[in-house]
Amino acid sequence: MKNSLPHYRQSFLLLIIIFLFSIQGCGNKQMRNFNAIPTFTQNHVNAVIEIPAGTNQKLEYNIEKKMFLVEQSDGSEQIIDFLPSPGNYGFVPGTFLDPIMGGNGDPIDILILSESLPTGTTIEVIPLLILYFTIDPGINSPVTVPKIIAVPASERLRIVNAVNYEELFDNYPEIVDILVIWLQKYYKDAGSMMLKAMGDGEVAVNEIRKWDIMRF
Repeated sequence: MKNSLPHYRQSFLLLIIIFLFSIQGCGNKQMRNFNAIPTFTQNHVNAVIEIPAGTNQKLEYNIEKKMFLVEQSDGSEQIIDFLPSPGNYGFVPGTFLDPIMGGNGDPIDILILSESLPTGTTIEVIPLLILYFTIDPGINSPVTVPKIIAVPASERLRIVNAVNYEELFDNYPEIVDILVIWLQKYYKDAGSMMLKAMGDGEVAVNEIRKWDIMRF
């Protein structure tokens, strides 16, 4: 019995150390510089989840604070009006829509059709198409904002049977209309955002390359 007590104390101390490291690890996830994640993987594109599918809370990654924060407007927290997010909404890391080149100063938005994923998840995706919206901010020069629709590279996480533009339209002919209505009416800038054009996955990848700040 005399030798078991030090062993017990050592085991207890080890459990405390493991617990403290696990807490530190969770905190680091929130403070991680997600925008420094590479834009492209070997075969696909990276995406960072801000708003999990099926939720109404508007979460946005703050690059300066390196945290996911609830979007604020006039001092109040914002929610997605009426219809929750139909997919996991987030951004393509390492991209920047430069206002000098006609962008809105944010990373490229992306909507991933998949099982609901937690905020802060980094996932490899396959872009299926890109939607170009014109947002009228109340000035003389409207801003064109691209939004990418994608599926996970992992087949296990997909909820649609499509890995390209043609399959998406063939198998789900109404899906683009549904997503456009949601983006225009319920997500953000309601009433001021109009669909201008769209392109396939290749156009989407080229658009990502255009705004990839790591290409320099």
